Amino acid sequence: MMTRPTSSQPSSPSFRRKPESSEKTALAERTLDWIPPVRRLGLSRGMTDTDGGAPRVRSVGRKMVGFTLFEMVIAVSIFALMGVIGFAALGQMTRTGQAVSDANDRLSDMQFAVVYFNRDWIQVSPRKIRNQYGDEESNIIIADDSITFTHSGWSNLLGHKRSTLQRVQYLVIDDQLVRRHWRSLDQGIAEQPIQTVLLDDVESMGVEFQNSSGRAIRAWPAAEGTNNGSPVLLAFRLELPDMGEIRRLLEIPHGAI
Repeated sequence: MMTRPTSSQPSSPSFRRKPESSEKTALAERTLDWIPPVRRLGLSRGMTDTDGGAPRVRSVGRKMVGFTLFEMVIAVSIFALMGVIGFAALGQMTRTGQAVSDANDRLSDMQFAVVYFNRDWIQVSPRKIRNQYGDEESNIIIADDSITFTHSGWSNLLGHKRSTLQRVQYLVIDDQLVRRHWRSLDQGIAEQPIQTVLLDDVESMGVEFQNSSGRAIRAWPAAEGTNNGSPVLLAFRLELPDMGEIRRLLEIPHGAI
Protein backbone atom coordinates (compact mmCIF):
# COMPACT_ATOMS: atom_id res chain seq x y z
CA MET A 1 0.00 0.00 0.00
CA MET A 2 1.41 3.21 -1.14
CA THR A 3 1.57 6.19 1.18
CA ARG A 4 1.65 10.02 0.29
CA PRO A 5 4.90 11.58 1.26
CA THR A 6 4.64 14.24 3.83
CA SER A 7 6.63 17.46 4.01
CA SER A 8 8.64 18.35 6.97
CA GLN A 9 7.07 21.85 6.95
CA PRO A 10 3.38 22.35 7.14
CA SER A 11 1.83 23.53 3.93
CA SER A 12 0.11 26.93 3.95
CA PRO A 13 -2.51 28.31 1.63
CA SER A 14 -1.36 30.51 -1.35
CA PHE A 15 -2.23 34.23 -0.90
CA ARG A 16 -0.63 37.73 -1.41
CA ARG A 17 0.36 39.51 1.73
CA LYS A 18 -0.79 43.12 2.00
CA PRO A 19 2.08 45.61 2.18
CA GLU A 20 2.80 47.17 5.49
CA SER A 21 2.74 50.97 6.08
CA SER A 22 6.49 51.35 5.40
CA GLU A 23 6.12 49.52 2.12
CA LYS A 24 3.21 51.76 1.19
CA THR A 25 5.38 54.85 1.71
CA ALA A 26 8.20 53.41 -0.42
CA LEU A 27 5.74 52.54 -3.16
CA ALA A 28 4.34 56.08 -3.17
CA GLU A 29 7.84 57.54 -3.43
CA ARG A 30 8.66 55.28 -6.38
CA THR A 31 5.39 56.35 -8.02
CA LEU A 32 6.35 60.02 -7.66
CA ASP A 33 9.64 59.34 -9.41
CA TRP A 34 7.98 58.59 -12.76
CA ILE A 35 5.05 61.02 -12.52
CA PRO A 36 5.77 64.32 -14.41
CA PRO A 37 6.63 67.30 -12.19
CA VAL A 38 3.56 69.17 -13.27
CA ARG A 39 1.41 66.44 -11.70
CA ARG A 40 3.37 66.14 -8.46
CA LEU A 41 1.78 69.17 -6.93
CA GLY A 42 -1.58 67.50 -7.22
CA LEU A 43 -0.21 64.25 -5.78
CA SER A 44 1.26 65.99 -2.77
CA ARG A 45 -2.07 67.67 -2.10
CA GLY A 46 -4.55 64.92 -3.06
CA MET A 47 -2.80 61.52 -2.68
CA THR A 48 -4.86 58.84 -0.93
CA ASP A 49 -4.65 55.12 -0.41
CA THR A 50 -6.59 52.55 -2.34
CA ASP A 51 -6.79 48.83 -2.05
CA GLY A 52 -3.55 47.27 -3.11
CA GLY A 53 -1.42 50.28 -2.08
CA ALA A 54 -1.63 52.17 -5.43
CA PRO A 55 -1.89 55.95 -4.99
CA ARG A 56 -4.92 57.78 -6.25
CA VAL A 57 -4.73 61.45 -7.36
CA ARG A 58 -7.60 63.64 -6.29
CA SER A 59 -8.62 66.28 -8.88
CA VAL A 60 -7.26 69.67 -7.91
CA GLY A 61 -8.38 72.89 -9.72
CA ARG A 62 -5.73 74.64 -11.88
CA LYS A 63 -4.51 77.99 -10.53
CA MET A 64 -5.46 80.98 -12.73
CA VAL A 65 -2.55 83.28 -13.70
CA GLY A 66 -3.03 86.98 -14.78
CA PHE A 67 -2.28 90.65 -14.07
CA THR A 68 -3.38 92.47 -10.99
CA LEU A 69 -5.38 95.69 -11.16
CA PHE A 70 -2.33 97.70 -10.08
CA GLU A 71 -0.24 96.20 -12.87
CA MET A 72 -2.95 97.00 -15.41
CA VAL A 73 -3.14 100.61 -14.21
CA ILE A 74 0.65 100.99 -14.51
CA ALA A 75 0.64 99.48 -18.03
CA VAL A 76 -2.21 101.72 -19.20
CA SER A 77 -0.47 104.78 -17.71
CA ILE A 78 2.78 103.98 -19.55
CA PHE A 79 0.97 103.52 -22.86
CA ALA A 80 -0.95 106.77 -22.32
CA LEU A 81 2.28 108.67 -21.58
CA MET A 82 3.94 107.23 -24.68
CA GLY A 83 0.90 108.22 -26.75
CA VAL A 84 1.01 111.81 -25.48
CA ILE A 85 4.73 112.09 -26.23
CA GLY A 86 4.29 110.56 -29.69
CA PHE A 87 1.33 112.82 -30.51
CA ALA A 88 3.30 115.92 -29.47
CA ALA A 89 6.29 114.85 -31.59
CA LEU A 90 4.03 114.14 -34.56
CA GLY A 91 2.38 117.55 -34.20
CA GLN A 92 5.78 119.26 -34.07
CA MET A 93 6.94 117.39 -37.18
CA THR A 94 3.75 118.39 -39.00
CA ARG A 95 4.17 122.06 -38.08
CA THR A 96 7.83 122.01 -39.10
CA GLY A 97 7.00 120.39 -42.43
CA GLN A 98 4.27 122.97 -43.08
CA ALA A 99 6.63 125.84 -42.22
CA VAL A 100 9.28 124.49 -44.60
CA SER A 101 6.68 124.07 -47.34
CA ASP A 102 5.41 127.64 -46.85
CA ALA A 103 8.97 129.00 -46.94
CA ASN A 104 9.67 127.12 -50.18
CA ASP A 105 6.46 128.43 -51.74
CA ARG A 106 7.33 131.96 -50.66
CA LEU A 107 10.83 131.69 -52.11
CA SER A 108 9.44 130.30 -55.36
CA ASP A 109 6.95 133.20 -55.66
CA MET A 110 9.69 135.76 -55.02
CA GLN A 111 11.99 134.21 -57.61
CA PHE A 112 9.15 134.09 -60.14
CA ALA A 113 8.46 137.83 -59.71
CA VAL A 114 12.14 138.79 -60.05
CA VAL A 115 12.64 136.55 -63.09
CA TYR A 116 9.48 137.96 -64.71
CA PHE A 117 10.78 141.51 -64.32
CA ASN A 118 14.22 140.52 -65.57
CA ARG A 119 12.72 138.84 -68.66
CA ASP A 120 10.84 142.01 -69.57
CA TRP A 121 13.80 144.28 -68.86
CA ILE A 122 16.40 142.48 -70.99
CA GLN A 123 14.08 143.07 -74.00
CA VAL A 124 13.58 146.79 -73.38
CA SER A 125 12.98 148.70 -76.60
CA PRO A 126 13.94 152.30 -77.50
CA ARG A 127 10.46 152.88 -78.95
CA LYS A 128 8.65 155.88 -77.41
CA ILE A 129 4.87 156.04 -77.09
CA ARG A 130 2.01 158.53 -76.94
CA ASN A 131 -0.25 158.51 -73.93
CA GLN A 132 -4.05 158.97 -73.80
CA TYR A 133 -3.66 162.72 -74.26
CA GLY A 134 -1.40 162.42 -77.29
CA ASP A 135 1.74 163.48 -75.47
CA GLU A 136 4.97 161.68 -76.21
CA GLU A 137 6.48 159.65 -73.41
CA SER A 138 9.97 158.20 -73.04
CA ASN A 139 10.54 154.51 -73.60
CA ILE A 140 11.65 154.28 -69.93
CA ILE A 141 10.04 156.20 -67.06
CA ILE A 142 11.18 155.93 -63.43
CA ALA A 143 9.10 157.87 -60.91
CA ASP A 144 7.50 157.37 -57.49
CA ASP A 145 9.12 153.96 -56.91
CA SER A 146 7.70 152.55 -60.13
CA ILE A 147 9.10 151.87 -63.57
CA THR A 148 7.35 151.94 -66.94
CA PHE A 149 9.02 150.84 -70.16
CA THR A 150 8.48 149.35 -73.60
CA HIS A 151 9.81 145.89 -74.35
CA SER A 152 9.82 143.59 -77.35
CA GLY A 153 9.13 139.88 -77.55
CA TRP A 154 5.40 139.95 -76.79
CA SER A 155 4.29 136.57 -78.11
CA ASN A 156 1.33 136.40 -80.46
CA LEU A 157 0.34 132.74 -80.67
CA LEU A 158 -3.19 133.45 -81.92
CA GLY A 159 -1.99 135.76 -84.69
CA HIS A 160 -3.87 138.89 -83.62
CA LYS A 161 -3.22 142.08 -85.57
CA ARG A 162 -1.05 143.84 -83.05
CA SER A 163 2.56 144.71 -82.40
CA THR A 164 5.03 142.46 -80.65
CA LEU A 165 6.04 145.48 -78.54
CA GLN A 166 4.34 145.90 -75.18
CA ARG A 167 4.13 148.73 -72.68
CA VAL A 168 4.49 147.51 -69.08
CA GLN A 169 4.63 149.04 -65.62
CA TYR A 170 5.84 147.60 -62.29
CA LEU A 171 4.71 149.08 -58.97
CA VAL A 172 3.42 148.18 -55.49
CA ILE A 173 -0.31 148.51 -54.77
CA ASP A 174 -1.81 147.46 -51.43
CA ASP A 175 1.30 145.49 -50.43
CA GLN A 176 1.32 143.61 -53.74
CA LEU A 177 3.85 143.71 -56.55
CA VAL A 178 1.74 144.41 -59.63
CA ARG A 179 2.56 144.20 -63.33
CA ARG A 180 0.46 146.27 -65.70
CA HIS A 181 0.40 146.12 -69.47
CA TRP A 182 -1.58 147.83 -72.22
CA ARG A 183 -3.03 146.21 -75.31
CA SER A 184 -1.68 148.96 -77.55
CA LEU A 185 1.49 151.01 -77.37
CA ASP A 186 -0.13 154.34 -78.17
CA GLN A 187 -2.94 154.28 -75.68
CA GLY A 188 -6.44 155.28 -76.59
CA ILE A 189 -8.72 157.45 -74.52
CA ALA A 190 -10.01 155.70 -71.35
CA GLU A 191 -7.96 152.62 -72.14
CA GLN A 192 -7.36 150.67 -68.92
CA PRO A 193 -4.29 148.52 -68.31
CA ILE A 194 -4.48 144.81 -67.58
CA GLN A 195 -3.19 144.15 -64.08
CA THR A 196 -1.44 141.02 -62.76
CA VAL A 197 -0.33 140.37 -59.17
CA LEU A 198 3.15 138.84 -59.11
CA LEU A 199 3.91 138.78 -55.37
CA ASP A 200 1.98 139.32 -52.14
CA ASP A 201 3.10 140.85 -48.85
CA VAL A 202 5.55 143.40 -50.28
CA GLU A 203 6.45 146.38 -48.12
CA SER A 204 8.07 148.49 -50.83
CA MET A 205 9.78 148.48 -54.21
CA GLY A 206 12.64 150.64 -55.35
CA VAL A 207 13.96 151.23 -58.86
CA GLU A 208 16.85 153.47 -59.84
CA PHE A 209 19.60 153.90 -62.40
CA GLN A 210 23.23 154.04 -61.37
CA ASN A 211 26.00 155.80 -63.26
CA SER A 212 29.60 154.67 -63.68
CA SER A 213 30.58 156.12 -60.30
CA GLY A 214 27.74 154.30 -58.50
CA ARG A 215 25.63 157.41 -57.97
CA ALA A 216 21.88 156.76 -57.89
CA ILE A 217 19.54 158.31 -60.47
CA ARG A 218 16.06 157.96 -58.99
CA ALA A 219 14.07 159.74 -61.70
CA TRP A 220 14.13 159.23 -65.46
CA PRO A 221 14.10 161.00 -67.85
CA ALA A 222 16.42 163.26 -65.92
CA ALA A 223 15.19 166.76 -65.24
CA GLU A 224 16.64 169.57 -67.31
CA GLY A 225 19.72 171.13 -65.82
CA THR A 226 20.84 168.00 -63.95
CA ASN A 227 24.06 166.27 -64.80
CA ASN A 228 24.10 162.84 -63.17
CA GLY A 229 25.94 161.19 -66.03
CA SER A 230 24.75 158.33 -68.18
CA PRO A 231 23.24 155.31 -66.43
CA VAL A 232 25.11 152.03 -66.79
CA LEU A 233 22.87 149.67 -64.81
CA LEU A 234 19.44 149.34 -63.24
CA ALA A 235 19.03 148.59 -59.52
CA PHE A 236 15.80 146.74 -58.69
CA ARG A 237 14.91 146.32 -55.01
CA LEU A 238 12.09 144.58 -53.11
CA GLU A 239 11.53 144.91 -49.37
CA LEU A 240 9.80 141.84 -47.89
CA PRO A 241 8.86 141.50 -44.20
CA ASP A 242 9.94 137.86 -44.00
CA MET A 243 13.01 137.93 -46.28
CA GLY A 244 14.31 141.43 -45.89
CA GLU A 245 15.71 143.29 -48.87
CA ILE A 246 15.99 141.57 -52.25
CA ARG A 247 18.25 143.50 -54.60
CA ARG A 248 19.17 142.86 -58.22
CA LEU A 249 21.56 144.81 -60.45
CA LEU A 250 20.61 144.50 -64.12
CA GLU A 251 22.52 145.53 -67.17
CA ILE A 252 20.94 148.13 -69.45
CA PRO A 253 20.50 146.58 -72.93
CA HIS A 254 22.40 148.21 -75.72
CA GLY A 255 20.50 151.06 -77.38
CA ALA A 256 17.81 151.26 -74.68
CA ILE A 257 18.89 154.79 -73.65
